[in-house]
Amino acid sequence: MYEKQIIIENPTGLHARPASQLTTLCKGYSDAVTILCGETEINPKSIVSVLSGGVKKGSEVIVRVVGPEEEKVGNEIVAFLQNLKE
Repeated sequence: MYEKQIIIENPTGLHARPASQLTTLCKGYSDAVTILCGETEINPKSIVSVLSGGVKKGSEVIVRVVGPEEEKVGNEIVAFLQNLKE
């Protein structure tokens, strides 16, 4: 299992555009992906789950990936989240 904790630095958090981009990115992976934000488990393959997750600037999130390419997938998702632009 891959797991990494990061802090969201994007001033607007995961609003509609980056949430949609994250969902598209994650749907391309067969691995099981979960993002934890506090007590909330977010399925990043679901736009509704991402938007209702309440991820905003300063949120500490944990990216968790389980599957055959978990390290590669996890690193790509973390890089996406760390490089979010408004």
